[in-house]
Amino acid sequence: MRELSYNEIVVLNPLQTKYQLLTPRVLIPLYAAINDGIYTLNRAERTKNFVGVLGIAVGVLVLLFVILFGIFGLLLTLSVSFFIYKMIGLSLSLVFIAGGIFGIIKLVKVGKRLNVNRLEGDLVVPWSEVKTISVVNIRQEVVSSSFISPDFKEIGDWHVITVDGRDITIPNVDDPINKLNYVKAKFNLRF
Repeated sequence: MRELSYNEIVVLNPLQTKYQLLTPRVLIPLYAAINDGIYTLNRAERTKNFVGVLGIAVGVLVLLFVILFGIFGLLLTLSVSFFIYKMIGLSLSLVFIAGGIFGIIKLVKVGKRLNVNRLEGDLVVPWSEVKTISVVNIRQEVVSSSFISPDFKEIGDWHVITVDGRDITIPNVDDPINKLNYVKAKFNLRF
């Protein structure tokens, strides 16, 4: 597992539309080209961090409502004439306010530890072991959700053959011929 940066990667087979999150294409590994080889990116780690941040945001919103409820209760207890009811209402309101503030502080501390932009990847094949890459299975796919004027994109598979004879297929590469030429130029590859 290697920590990766967004500046150094070229994603080869991203999801084309948000609707593909509901298809089996999500189960296909996400491949990226980097200066030392082709990696599979770890989607689970990134998704876990995103869901964590989303949960923290929802938790902060709920705690803000708890604080508002405590403030509202505090204002109501000031209008009560009996001393014992005033003390009970005041203490409960202060517990709601203090608990909400304490919870928000804790959630923000947990949220600072999560890194949504963190990328991890496993090396599939280094460039030194690649003999050839050929583009196969080129097809046109609809990548927009518009039925009136759909957008088409060229999708294909990279067929990677290594010097030791291994055969690796990278499925669903968008614009595969141009992306292959771009990767060769960016990383100064000769194969």
